[in-house]
Amino acid sequence: MMIRLTWALYLTVFAASAAFATPRPVTLSTASSTFVSYVAGPETSGECVILVHDWFGVSTAYKDAVARLAQQGYCVVAVDLYDGRTATTHDGAKALLGGLDSNAAAEKIDAAIRSLSGRPRKIAVMGFSMGARHALAAAQRNPSVRATVLWYGGTTRDADQLRGLAAPVLLIVGSRDGSALEDSLAFAHTADAAGVGLELYIYPGAAHAFAQPLFNGGRTYDPIAAEAAWTLTEDFLRRRLH
Repeated sequence: MMIRLTWALYLTVFAASAAFATPRPVTLSTASSTFVSYVAGPETSGECVILVHDWFGVSTAYKDAVARLAQQGYCVVAVDLYDGRTATTHDGAKALLGGLDSNAAAEKIDAAIRSLSGRPRKIAVMGFSMGARHALAAAQRNPSVRATVLWYGGTTRDADQLRGLAAPVLLIVGSRDGSALEDSLAFAHTADAAGVGLELYIYPGAAHAFAQPLFNGGRTYDPIAAEAAWTLTEDFLRRRLH
């Protein structure tokens, strides 16, 4: 009887945990429009992460990122800059990116940050590839952001743009990421000149978007590098938000 009860309790907790981490759509508003974001994790948590997707949009990898952070107890708000449109190929992603209004994207991310302002919270922003640039810009605009995580993108070489950025930055890039690696190394000098705390990790042998199975048709997907990047990210968030 005890074994059956324990197993039943385990199944109940497991099911509740899975449902808890499943992203659920929430409508948010900017000054000019409404849009849908995805929320997961405890909405009353004092530690929150705003996620910004790569050029494919709300992909399976993006939803997995939401669930992973939610399972760790973070309140996660994942913005959808493409208003429900997604891509699975480079041509499709390029078309979506070409139609993206940067100002509208900024308004959406800022609205997602404001949606967490009802109680004292520690907020991080995290962006992947294309989304990393928007995540860094959001951290610059919003002093409530306590940490910034950038995966293979989002850098700047203008120290004046970074001055006053309160949120320390974690930047992860692959050693075979071409121009993104070059920009990341330059960003290290820029951040130092601006007085911004930066942790830069270069994963040996990894190419661009190594954690996104859709990129390059999966040929450069590296699950080991992706898991290492997640370990670094989770450690950084624990140190900066807890």
